[in-house]
Amino acid sequence: MYKKQLFTITLLSFIFLGCSGKQYYEPEDTSSLSGSSMGDKLIHYSRDGATLESGKVLTKMQVVDLKLEKGFYFINHSDNAALTADLQGNCNIVTEKGVVDSAKFPKALVAGTLIGKYLVYVLQNNHYGVYDFSQNKTVYTNKSNKAFAIDTRIANPLSIDKLVVIPTLDGKLTILDLATLKIAKEMYVSTESSLNNIIFLGKINNTLIAATPNKVLSISSKGKKELDTAVSEVITTNDAIFVFAVDGRILKLDETLSVISEKKFKFAHFSVAGLNKDKVFALDKQGYLIVANQTLSKHKVYNLSDVDSYAFVSNGQLYFDDEIVNLNTLSYE
Repeated sequence: MYKKQLFTITLLSFIFLGCSGKQYYEPEDTSSLSGSSMGDKLIHYSRDGATLESGKVLTKMQVVDLKLEKGFYFINHSDNAALTADLQGNCNIVTEKGVVDSAKFPKALVAGTLIGKYLVYVLQNNHYGVYDFSQNKTVYTNKSNKAFAIDTRIANPLSIDKLVVIPTLDGKLTILDLATLKIAKEMYVSTESSLNNIIFLGKINNTLIAATPNKVLSISSKGKKELDTAVSEVITTNDAIFVFAVDGRILKLDETLSVISEKKFKFAHFSVAGLNKDKVFALDKQGYLIVANQTLSKHKVYNLSDVDSYAFVSNGQLYFDDEIVNLNTLSYE
């Protein structure tokens, strides 16, 4: 009996110490800021967009009134069509006219990119492939290692000339030749056992940039460069990479991952980040909104409410929970 009580007391002590030891970002000076109600709510988040309860879609650049079918979520978009999917493996191509094409997969589609007549996709079980809408069938399929846990910020495949880079859920990049439907190259960004999927995939000039929650990788004709750090978010401009690290740092890097400038916000936990003109935005999970210039030499902190759910930045607007904030009106001075 005594041993059982001692074990219980020890366990409770560890729990108490673990909870009390959690540290939070505490800025010295803040400015008050209130969001306005948007009369809607974010219900799903993807790498390139978010779905609202009303069925509207937020892309990085605009709000699109697509009126998605119930149970369907936005995944990605091309110039004039959106890729949507549900949890049962159904996939719809939607325009302003409604559903114009559809496909059915054995598992839920979690990432995909429309390239001409093709849909290059990744499924929940880490199978990936190419679906040809002109033939209404899958013309290429493959699978990668099983992923036991994934980060919800799943990157979509990236088209580069006749090649497509497919980011798998186990941290691998598969480069597929769409003309021959053969693999040109494969490489791992990182090899962690869980939460290792590709969360960012893009390019600057001729340099490919990829990131998992554990590492950032730069690939060019000059070779590979790596940045080993836990990552909350990655955003690129025409000539720079902004990495929002889990330890509260914001890093501005060049395409070789060399540090241009850096600023640390101690114990900040970023839930979403964005760029707008000459400004950098980072929202801490407690509701502190950091606004900095792109050299990271100046910043200002605004105090919002806690972030309880998804958050997304679209065309200079911050959407979180059921609120919206106009980022264009905020200053770093």
